[in-house]
Amino acid sequence: MQAYLKMLLIPLLGLLLAGCNGLVVAPKAVALYDLGIVESLAMPAGQAPSQIQLHAPSWLNSSAMQYRLEWDRPFQRRAFVESRWVANPSELLARSLDRAILGSNPVANDCRLRIDLDEFVQVFDSESSARVEIVARAAWLPARSDKALARKEFRLAQVSSPATAEQGVAAYRSLSRQLSEALVEWLGELDRGSGQGLNGRTQCRA
Repeated sequence: MQAYLKMLLIPLLGLLLAGCNGLVVAPKAVALYDLGIVESLAMPAGQAPSQIQLHAPSWLNSSAMQYRLEWDRPFQRRAFVESRWVANPSELLARSLDRAILGSNPVANDCRLRIDLDEFVQVFDSESSARVEIVARAAWLPARSDKALARKEFRLAQVSSPATAEQGVAAYRSLSRQLSEALVEWLGELDRGSGQGLNGRTQCRA
């Protein structure tokens, strides 16, 4: 009798296991994002830098899309599980700046534009409210020296509503454009503001 019961239980267990396997949900695919293609910005001849050098800290040298929760350990950096960048944020931002500032300005200056990226993060103030922040320091460097002729910090923020990773990407794209425009405006002001020809060829060839 026991042997007969065992023979009945074996196929029943097989059916149960097959049913459980049918309930397994496939893992959700990771969504990959970039900063899109920005339009080139017009600049007077000789005012664009010879090159743009962007540097970022080690924690931004990954494709993780990072965020903070202001109400829960706000000093902790987190990363979205199902959303990532297609490349490091520093690489994506450098590409956007190159295209916007150098793209349509074939007559360049001898000076270099160095960008130190300090922050690139989405901050959630609540479950329904978030903003994106980009903080960067710009330095205007001569061709053969790392002694800056001028420096400026840029702090940009934009609300990302609704408070989702995807909407955060839209805010990042907008801020990347804003940063390009702010840099172009700053470079145009170097001569007018100082009267020392900081973006002139004599200074930049030093």
